[in-house]
Amino acid sequence: MITKQDIEEKLLNLVRGKRKVLILAHENPDPDSIAAAFGLKYIFRKTMGVPSIIAYGGIIGRAENQSMVQLLGIDMVPYHKISPRNYSVIALVDCQPHTGTVLLPKGVVPTIVIDHHPLRKSSLKADYVDVRWDIGSTSSMITQYIRALNLPVDRKVATALIYGIKSDTRDLGRQSTEQDIRASVFLYPFILQKKLARIEHPKLPKEYFVELYSVLKNAKIHGDAVVARVDRIGWPEIIGEFADELIKIEDIRWCLCYGQYNGNLLFSIRTTRSTHMAGVLAHKISIGIGTGGGHETFAAGKVELGQAIKKVKDPEEILLRRFLHEVNIREIEPKQLIEQETEDQIIPLASLSKPQCT
Repeated sequence: MITKQDIEEKLLNLVRGKRKVLILAHENPDPDSIAAAFGLKYIFRKTMGVPSIIAYGGIIGRAENQSMVQLLGIDMVPYHKISPRNYSVIALVDCQPHTGTVLLPKGVVPTIVIDHHPLRKSSLKADYVDVRWDIGSTSSMITQYIRALNLPVDRKVATALIYGIKSDTRDLGRQSTEQDIRASVFLYPFILQKKLARIEHPKLPKEYFVELYSVLKNAKIHGDAVVARVDRIGWPEIIGEFADELIKIEDIRWCLCYGQYNGNLLFSIRTTRSTHMAGVLAHKISIGIGTGGGHETFAAGKVELGQAIKKVKDPEEILLRRFLHEVNIREIEPKQLIEQETEDQIIPLASLSKPQCT
């Protein structure tokens, strides 16, 4: 367990006397990355009186994430509006350098890396490295810092952190550990219940349902795997959202969702069994054409199409073929999740007569 002395000597001393710290969330940040950045900013301000800027690449597109940022007043700056070279201290949260998930200029080495994904060699160049694969979320790690330092708990920070934990562990049901449970129990008395409820259950744009309809029509069953191409991508995280839904299909063990967005081929993988190592699979199927990684039951990756087509003719076809090979799908004729006959049998609501009142 990390101690107050460790944090003060190894982490806080790095920001002592600094004018401002840059905290980078990963590209298209999820709740865990947003919350961890928000919590770290709070720690630096309360302990050292040092302000921080939270920056991110991509967009904050998912409705829940937008609600989280707006309702909790989390100030975040698009990456293109800052210059990392102007900061003497750069902290990466929920990500690591040279993994394709965070924007850093060539030659810029982060000062601090705090993450819960497998350790990358590139992270070891940082002055402070806390990378632990045996914990379900980076938000739990930041909560441990707050507890160890005996800081007063800000209710907005607590609400963000508990949502970060819940989101990354699927309500403590996906790869959660005793550390995540303890962090949640600690935070619970401080959370803003009504705000958390609004964050978890936001209004969804009409485009979400249009995209969902398209995905369901595209989805194909290959044995115990489901594969779906996302043709309409309003925001990058939607691929992971759909993967989370499709893996719930009865008798399905693997799920791959993929689609093109801003010149990149994005993909998400889900599996129902922790022994199958989705993160390792994401890395394997993207070797030579992109980057991929993650955890035991969920993972993601990205292929820069402009670079990939210089090496292979059809990156999408390569990705799909590799996935099916790795999950041991052999010569199985795929079936549509929603067959045409089933779709034709759906009675349009408009054709139903209104019931007579008696």
